[in-house]
Amino acid sequence: MEKHIALGDILKMEPAYRRNLMNSISGFKACNLIGTASYRKVANVAIFNSVVHIGATPPLLGFVMRPLTVPRQTYHNIRARGFFTVNAVTKNFYERAHQTSAKYAEDTSEFEACGLTPQYTETHPAPYVGESPVKLGLQFEEEHHIRANGTIFIIGKVVEVLFDDSLLAPDGHLNLVQAGVLAVGGLDSYFEPELLGRLGYARP
Repeated sequence: MEKHIALGDILKMEPAYRRNLMNSISGFKACNLIGTASYRKVANVAIFNSVVHIGATPPLLGFVMRPLTVPRQTYHNIRARGFFTVNAVTKNFYERAHQTSAKYAEDTSEFEACGLTPQYTETHPAPYVGESPVKLGLQFEEEHHIRANGTIFIIGKVVEVLFDDSLLAPDGHLNLVQAGVLAVGGLDSYFEPELLGRLGYARP
C-alpha cells in the first residue's frame, strides 16, 4: 500500500529519523571528499554527498554547506585560501572517507586522523586525496545563501583534473564504473554503480 506523508507529518518526525528519510528519499548521490587547507596550512578533508555539475563552459561544480551555526572548517578554509579539491571515493577507502565526517579539532588534519594521503600539485594549493582515482582542483567563484534553511551553496571553477588516461573514452566520457567510484544513499549507505547502457542524444 502506498504511504502518504504530509509536510506536517514530516516536521513532527524525530530529528534523526527525518534527517535519514529526507537524505535518502531523493535518490543516489555522488560520493566525494572535499580537500582544503587552512591559513596555517593544516590539511582538511571532509565527505560530502551534494557535489553537482553546474556547467561545462566554464567548468563549474557546486556543493551545499550546512549553516554556519558552528565552525565549518571546509567553508572557512575555502574563503581563507580560495581553493578546494573534489575527490571521488571508492570501496578501497570508503570507510576512512566516512570517518572524515567526525568533528575533529581545527588543528587536527583529517588526512592524518583518518589514514588518507594528502597529494599536492605545483599549480594547486589545496590537497587532493592520493587514494582517489578522479580528482578535481577548483578555485572559489561565488557563494549563495539559501534563506529557506540557512545553508550555503558554494560554486567553484575547475582549474585542473587528475585521473588515469585509461578511464577516458574518445568522446570525452569518463568511465567512473571502471574507476570504482561509489554512490551514496542518505548519509551512511554506500553503493557500487553498474552501467546499464549509454543512450544517444535524444531528439523529438
